[in-house]
Amino acid sequence: MTEQMTSDRHATWLELFFDLVVVAAVAQLTHLLVHPDGLRIAAFFVLYTAIWLVWTSFTVYANVASERTRTRTMLLGMIGLAAMAAAVPEATGAHSAVFAAAYLYTSGVASQGLTRSGRLVMSWSAAQRNAGLLPWVVAFWVDDPRWKLALWALGVAMTLASAMAAPADPARMEEFQERFRERAERSRRPMPAFEMRDVQGSHLGERLGLFVMIVLGEAVLQLVTAIGEVEWGWSQVGIGLAGFGLLIGLWWLNFRFGFDEENQTPPRFLLPAHLVVAVSITLIAFGLGTAAEHATDPLPDLHRWLLCAALALCLGLCALANRAWRAFAILAVPLGLAAFGSYLSAVLTVVALAAAVAAFVTYFNRRPAPHSA
Repeated sequence: MTEQMTSDRHATWLELFFDLVVVAAVAQLTHLLVHPDGLRIAAFFVLYTAIWLVWTSFTVYANVASERTRTRTMLLGMIGLAAMAAAVPEATGAHSAVFAAAYLYTSGVASQGLTRSGRLVMSWSAAQRNAGLLPWVVAFWVDDPRWKLALWALGVAMTLASAMAAPADPARMEEFQERFRERAERSRRPMPAFEMRDVQGSHLGERLGLFVMIVLGEAVLQLVTAIGEVEWGWSQVGIGLAGFGLLIGLWWLNFRFGFDEENQTPPRFLLPAHLVVAVSITLIAFGLGTAAEHATDPLPDLHRWLLCAALALCLGLCALANRAWRAFAILAVPLGLAAFGSYLSAVLTVVALAAAVAAFVTYFNRRPAPHSA
């Protein structure tokens, strides 16, 4: 029988401390885009997803384990996640084994933490059983960084697909428990009595919102740092004001119509959407920083595409989640800039993108904020 956790609970100081590693990880991931090529861009998406999956596993663990959450488990996961973040710059080179080993290690720590708590999570199976670990193990014997990265991509894709496919059913959970009973009998160790739990929606919404705040904070930091390092003129001031306005708009949309404590969307839909939004905001942050450096010149094509496509994806997901079909027309602005904005200066590009976000906010401001899917 599934027990739904209904009592409201907020993030603990331990969970907030755990999130500090995410700040470092996002900053390291952004550095991959400074001199982008095909391999580094692919690495950005794959490594980001791997780090996010680890963070999600520990978030779900603390959510479901609740009062049974162990400080030792969270700190061990924090150490592993820190190792992944530190290995990011050379994750496809000299530090690839460290990154992969830390990913396997943290996945195991989160899974063991849930098992020891005696609670089986129903709505996000990746926290209990990561279905995509085998390609990561095979990648240890692959030297070519492109094939290694391809195996890692396959692994995270398998994990996401398995978690999104369907919520765990009682029959599968019974099989899971039976395997643990047999293992306990062979090892002659006591096994906890398992109970099936669903995630607590308000706590999960708060945790997802805090992650978005982290990437928005990274965006503000990159924009301010970039503006501070260039000679100021009207173009730089324009990018600073328009960029900050754009980020305010994204903050408003995300926390009024996206991730908050009242969002009751099933985790197998809510969590992948959160990944898309987090990656998009990180790319937007990088694009704004680059724009400040090229204020009077056109943005490099690749940077322009990353910035505009990320914003279009972020806004489009918000419109889709809230069934705001007319708002899709506004996406013509970032998509048009991505395709045909090669002759526009960076300041005009950012101002146009900020105007698109302002139009989105104006449209959504007339709608009530739904909190359920």
